[in-house]
Amino acid sequence: MVDWKAVERLRARGWDWERIAADPTVEFHPPDDPAPGATLRARYYRRASVPAVDSPSGRLPDAPAPRAPRRWGLVRGGFLLAPWFGVWAVLAWVAPSPVGVYLAAIPLLGILAAVALGVLCFGLWRSAEKWNAVYRRTLSIGLVFGLLSAGVLGGVAYAEGCRYLTPLTIGQPGGWTKAANPPWENGGSPMFFFYGSVACPYCSASSWAMEAALVKFGVLGGTSFGHSSPTDVFPNTPEVVLAGASISSAYVALDIREGIDANQVTVPPTAQCVEQGYLSAYDPVGSIPFVTVGGVYFHTSTLVDPGTLGGVSPTSLQQQVVNESGPQWSDIAPQAFFLMAFLVKLNGGQPAAVAQIPGVAADLRLIG
Repeated sequence: MVDWKAVERLRARGWDWERIAADPTVEFHPPDDPAPGATLRARYYRRASVPAVDSPSGRLPDAPAPRAPRRWGLVRGGFLLAPWFGVWAVLAWVAPSPVGVYLAAIPLLGILAAVALGVLCFGLWRSAEKWNAVYRRTLSIGLVFGLLSAGVLGGVAYAEGCRYLTPLTIGQPGGWTKAANPPWENGGSPMFFFYGSVACPYCSASSWAMEAALVKFGVLGGTSFGHSSPTDVFPNTPEVVLAGASISSAYVALDIREGIDANQVTVPPTAQCVEQGYLSAYDPVGSIPFVTVGGVYFHTSTLVDPGTLGGVSPTSLQQQVVNESGPQWSDIAPQAFFLMAFLVKLNGGQPAAVAQIPGVAADLRLIG
């Protein structure tokens, strides 16, 4: 009796009828037939249309029962979703901006791809049929959908002004990283971008290093004193509120996005696609504070330990920053000098007065 399932499987592989007839798994043994392939082909096409009187069901004795309509199951769904999210995640990782601006590869698309792959593997483990023409077509559709999804969102982001950013970074001292991006500038000056919240104690502590660095490059205005949330860890950490800061400088431009609610950690929405691009590329999990200098150097955790500033008034800290001395200044100074060094580096060694500060000069020898 012919194994029609084997016939279907071999036809899906593209075998011709002579080769199918000769395959032992088909169990087709025509007596002295000079053209077994043609005979098998004829029986294949007439088995469902010519009734057999010796069969109670009205089918030829060796004809299989009619196939149930193909349905969407775990295997077919996995063959669609795994390549769809897999291709999309890879492209969003390779180009976190613009492709991954709206849906980042890490963690969202990566999680979706992993779940889809798990569904596919589980379905294949339970299924006797691992591969056929339907699965092959479904896989192809998934690949196309992945390319289309990445291409459409990437194109929209690029049209809105998102620039291409590389996902590859190299470590720098002080917990910083560097990416080989063209500098992010405004009017020829490197952009200093800070994303955080007044209520965040880590942002509050880091603000002192940022202020200490920025005042070396121009006239900084629009700042005020504040404190972090009284109900968070390190409550009431003193802070320089930078939300309304502006600077008159030939060496740096400011882009500050800081939530001003002192009681609850909130971050404002990004004002432009460029900002969102840097956050998606280098801070996809939304850690704050996030600081980038010129779109080249990045830091995604606290610059200063808030535990070292507890119980100290903002005016006392400000005096230490101005005098560059004091117990808390020793905790603020390391990152302040790194910030100065990054700005000097992006300004081609200028201003010379800042480059010659001993702490800055030492850091310039360390950073890439």
